[in-house]
Amino acid sequence: MNATQPVPGLHRVPEWPRLAAEVTADGTGTLTVNGQRRACAAESVAALRTGMIARAVAIATQLRRPIRLDVTEDGRTHALAVRPEGYVQLVGADGTIPAADGLSIDEGRCRICRRLQPVTSTTCVQCAVDEPLRVEVAPLAEPNTITPPAAAPITRPNPVELRELHELHDVEQTRVTRRSTPARPTLRLAFNTQRSVAAGPRVVIGRNPEAVAGHEPLSIATPGRMLSRTHATIGLDDAGHIVVTDLDSANGIELQSTPPRWLTPGQPTTIPDGSTILLGDVYCTVTLS
Repeated sequence: MNATQPVPGLHRVPEWPRLAAEVTADGTGTLTVNGQRRACAAESVAALRTGMIARAVAIATQLRRPIRLDVTEDGRTHALAVRPEGYVQLVGADGTIPAADGLSIDEGRCRICRRLQPVTSTTCVQCAVDEPLRVEVAPLAEPNTITPPAAAPITRPNPVELRELHELHDVEQTRVTRRSTPARPTLRLAFNTQRSVAAGPRVVIGRNPEAVAGHEPLSIATPGRMLSRTHATIGLDDAGHIVVTDLDSANGIELQSTPPRWLTPGQPTTIPDGSTILLGDVYCTVTLS
């Protein structure tokens, strides 16, 4: 066989679009897509990596082909190829990747309900939130536009690049439009047993809570197992006030006010923004976001 012929099964990864991710040991980092740089954060480095892969999968799916993702971590940079099917592979020195035979798809937990699901999920199968594995928290550069690759000539892109540029611009504008529309107030819950959680407007919390109509289940770590399986609901009423209801839990709910007071089981109680409640052995500070 002629040495210049391509090896069967190899696939060349285009240089555009090229995504760049920076990962730090505290679970924070940045993700850059064609010059647009966004801050990212997650409860762990593993969750951060998974969320970044999920973002790359969404773009690869839009373009219907593998895309390149350069990941920098601990001072080292790895060139990865992310396929629309969710597979991740190292890019060879010649810019190619082999067939995805035998590879598995990474999974992560929904940012709202913590349900485990693959990086290809666009909507949570349990709570129906969009982009369940999203780790991007804020733009670091504006405007939010897509630009052609820096290495591209000044002349017009070829037809394939031009079509892909338009498609990627469409999906980015869809993301921007959805996030810029007025949103309902949501909750941020800070716990003494785990990282804080950005939740929806209504949640039901416990060790492994059962679904309650209109409330997203949220499992909470409880070292002493004093938190009931389905302990309480926390939500916003029509006026935007925070309402807590003890669901007949074993150890009740104590509002950390002056003086502290116990909530009546089964009775919705309005609490001030920024209040802390004690649920068994778990302290939870509830704020609007």
